[in-house]
Amino acid sequence: MSFADMASDFVNNTFSEFTQNFTIEQMTKTADGQGGFTQTWATFATVKGFVSATTSDEDKQFKKFSFEYVADIDPSMRLLYKGDYYNIKSVESIVESTLWINIIASRNAAT
Repeated sequence: MSFADMASDFVNNTFSEFTQNFTIEQMTKTADGQGGFTQTWATFATVKGFVSATTSDEDKQFKKFSFEYVADIDPSMRLLYKGDYYNIKSVESIVESTLWINIIASRNAAT
């Protein structure tokens, strides 16, 4: 079995247990017909994963969202989880791979 096959099996087995749904949204600008733009949020990706608190006492306002890798997520996006919006603070691939990703995000009044 190749490394890629083993990695794929690991991801499939690991992620089959993930039950938390969340949506990553990207801001889009639409011409308003009067020379300006209207900003709206559109779904970039819907994923299943797990959510945990960060380990630092001073970072209790932050949550860590972990899920299968999705390309091109960046801090300009936001995350919707259980009806609350979270601003993305950082995006990390696990061991520089395209298998797993962690997002650190803070809950706020983003709309």
